[in-house]
Amino acid sequence: MKFKSIIVCLAMLVATFSASLGNAQGVIKIGAIGPLTGGSSIAGLDERDAKVLAVEEINGKGGILGKKVELYSEDDASQPSQSATVAMKLINQEDVVAILGAHNSPCTLAVMQIIARTGVSLITSGSTSPKVTQGGNEWITRVSPPDSVQATALIQYAFFNGFKNIGIIYLNDDYGKGGLLAVEATMKNLDKKLAGAESFMSGDKDMRAQLTKLKKQGVDALLIWTNYVDGSLVMRQAREMGWNVQFFTGTGVVHNRTFELVGPAYEGTIHSVPYTQNSPEKNVQDFVKAFEKRFGRSPSQPAARAYDSAKILFAAIEKAGSLEKRDIQKEIRNIKNFKGLQGDISINPENGEYEGGVMIVKANYEKRDFDFIENFVPRK
Repeated sequence: MKFKSIIVCLAMLVATFSASLGNAQGVIKIGAIGPLTGGSSIAGLDERDAKVLAVEEINGKGGILGKKVELYSEDDASQPSQSATVAMKLINQEDVVAILGAHNSPCTLAVMQIIARTGVSLITSGSTSPKVTQGGNEWITRVSPPDSVQATALIQYAFFNGFKNIGIIYLNDDYGKGGLLAVEATMKNLDKKLAGAESFMSGDKDMRAQLTKLKKQGVDALLIWTNYVDGSLVMRQAREMGWNVQFFTGTGVVHNRTFELVGPAYEGTIHSVPYTQNSPEKNVQDFVKAFEKRFGRSPSQPAARAYDSAKILFAAIEKAGSLEKRDIQKEIRNIKNFKGLQGDISINPENGEYEGGVMIVKANYEKRDFDFIENFVPRK
């Protein structure tokens, strides 16, 4: 028994030593977590492919610090417990220097204690819940507009354009409730009240009761705070009821597939977005062409945000000049005016929060695309 124990211990030491050598011997290991299966898999696969493209591009230029970058991508299937499991795998078995992910807010929140305990940077491009950056975790960074920025922009835009009674329907999870809190805070700052707020559970297929209640409350601008699959269902059912309310959403509902899932009912929906492929900026058009050539489809919102997250990580490693995890995190938090697909991105060094504005766009069903309306920085 003692001999077997010695063998097991030696095997574990060899595995640990081999993993640690990965980053030392010409390879920089980067982890990625996202929903490659399940309800959010379309967005998750887009994120993964954008990260792959970013890695291929940096390696084509010689890598970082003279080392090639290797991406280790794991599926969390939109399940928080699975996110935690694969995060531990990436950290303990692969010895990654940082992790890109997760996509869903509950999944990112599930990884927060792990990164705090192990000291590994986590950059999320899709989790917009306020809780992500409000817990004092020094290892988390967000590189896309949070719910607070999106909600404030949408509500101010709605009021500026004549809407008077704002309501919200949201998914009853961390992401949806985060949206509700952001909306309530914005309304309080404006000294106004929500006309109505209704929630639904993950897996629900009939939201007509909630929509009927909101309609009776006189809502003329409906904020939809969920993912694009559930959001598509909400929009279809509202129109089937004959309710011609104006839809507003954050980035959770924005996806190329939403046109297909909603159909004509999607026409005119107003979104706050950090990116649009219709931007004339050269870096955006270069990205669109490269993504289409590599994967045979147009890049979505999640793809663009994930690409920015990878590029920001690469820039931080390069500036740090080392693979020490604390050095990398320090440089991530010091990012200022990074020219990304979302515009100039800065990170608040105190809490890791994205700083900047959003773009307001409108869904054009005939073109299956989004018409740019304006750049919008919320007023304080």
